[in-house]
Amino acid sequence: YIPGEGVGVVILKRLSEAIRDGDHIYGIIKGSALNHGGKTNGYSVPNPQAQAAAIHRALSESNTHARHISYIEAHGTGTKLGDPIEIAALSQAFKKHTQDTAFCLIGSAKSNIGHCESAAGIAGLAKVLLQMQHQQIVPSLHSTKLNPHIDFEKTPFVVNQTLRTWEQPVVDGQKVPRIAGISSFGAGGSNAHIIVEEY
Repeated sequence: YIPGEGVGVVILKRLSEAIRDGDHIYGIIKGSALNHGGKTNGYSVPNPQAQAAAIHRALSESNTHARHISYIEAHGTGTKLGDPIEIAALSQAFKKHTQDTAFCLIGSAKSNIGHCESAAGIAGLAKVLLQMQHQQIVPSLHSTKLNPHIDFEKTPFVVNQTLRTWEQPVVDGQKVPRIAGISSFGAGGSNAHIIVEEY
């Protein structure tokens, strides 16, 4: 866990109004969900069922099939306990839609800038929007040695370790838009997940 400092600002506007006003549109928030993990074994111990429920609700609200998501900006603090719980929660939410593995790239801005605490979620959103703008996915730094407590081969996720073009995914022979999920989980049990689609 590496602490960081940050602040971020975005302008939220109805899509129809942004189009009408000729704004530059970086991405479309398709859905979001918030919940709380309730009582756990400690202040910094996440609840995987609550995290999975928030992710599943964001997918449902946005009418997004998990197989169409090609990138996840994880909360990803790099901890021995938190990261395996987060991957388990993501996998649980995705497996309600698909049993496919290794189709979705995953990363965390925290490997670049540290954990900005209250600005961690906005940092993840900024990273996703910049990746959509440039149609590239940046590497998660210092991730050559993966967490031994996570068996990534059995999950939908692949840790991105090189700069690569963000190709539009092809699902069932059809190109789908670039879609990302973004997680931000606060100490004490607050869970947030949003689904963002390219414009």
